[in-house]
Formats: sequence, C-alpha cells, structure tokens
Amino acid sequence: MANSGRSGKRTLAKKVTSFVLYVDQVSQIQAIIEATGAEKDAQVFRDLIDEALSARRRKTAQQLTLPEQSPPNQSRETLETIQALLLKLIQQGEKARGVRGISLELLQEILAEARAGRLGFWENLAMPALRGNGKSAQEVASLFEGHTGKGKTFAYGLAEEISNQLQAAASDPMSDDENREAPLIDDQCETHETGNQDAN
Repeated sequence: MANSGRSGKRTLAKKVTSFVLYVDQVSQIQAIIEATGAEKDAQVFRDLIDEALSARRRKTAQQLTLPEQSPPNQSRETLETIQALLLKLIQQGEKARGVRGISLELLQEILAEARAGRLGFWENLAMPALRGNGKSAQEVASLFEGHTGKGKTFAYGLAEEISNQLQAAASDPMSDDENREAPLIDDQCETHETGNQDAN
C-alpha cells in the first residue's frame, strides 16, 4: 500500500469518478480498509490506483529494455554455435592441407617417372641415332634442351589458359558447373591436337 500521508502534497482532481466494482474486489478492498485502519474509502482507492499505475510503469519499462538485452541462454547457444562452426572450418582446413600434400607427392612422382622415361628413351634410342647421323654431343644436348623448352612452354601456356577460363566462368553468374566444364574440355583437346601437329 502507498503511504496515505503523501496525499496532502498532491492536488485532487475536481472531476469525481464513479465505477461499479466486482464482488470479489469489494471484499478485498474491505479487508484492506480494516487492516490499515483507513477512515475514508477514497484514500484507499487512490493508494490502490497508485500501486497499479506504478506496477504498469515498471512493466512497460521492462518491455522496452528486454529486446535490447540478449537472454543468457541465447548468448550461450550463439557462442556454442560459433565454436562448432570454427571447429568444422579448422577440420576442413586440415583435411584440405592433407589432400594438397598427397597431391603434391603424387605429382612429384609423376614428373620423376616422366623425366626418367624421357631420358631413357633419349639416351638409348634418339642419341645413338643422332650421333650416327653425324651430330656432335653438343648438338645432341642442344636438341634435347630445345625439346624440353618447347614442352615447358606448352605446359605453362595450357595451365594459364585453363586458369583464365576458370576465372572467367567463376565471374559469370549465369554459367553453371556443367557449362563451365564443357568448353574447357573442348579447348584442351584442341590445344593438345595443335601441339601435336606442331611437334610433328
């Protein structure tokens, strides 16, 4: 109950309000009057209205501040979700690094085998034939390096062309994966055929 003594500092409205109470309200208000020893019913009504208005103001203030504050449970769930996503990203990164390592090792093995096979063919078949045709050792070595340079130029050019095509396809929002692969395969075949014709 609000302190009835403060009513002397407040101005009473000239308008008199009357309303009909519910039966249960009448009994509760009567119990309050008897418990407080109030002499006038009007003061009890004013105190009850003050309490109700104060409670409403507190409720309104809480409703305005609650949306700005995140519930503890929600914040905890958000942090757990972020942690789980970070762990997945780390795991995917570790797997990708492992795959790159294996791919590099396989590529090194392929290059080593290709180099060994080419050297074996050159030394056992091509070099004796060229020496039999009167080519000097320096000329034979120059031919070998020339073929090596042409092979590197072809490989680097093809890799750059593929990279450019992939970048162009990735920047085109209208293209899908199937359309990206089709022209790439066709261009590679044409480039290989041209390279083979030039070599011949």
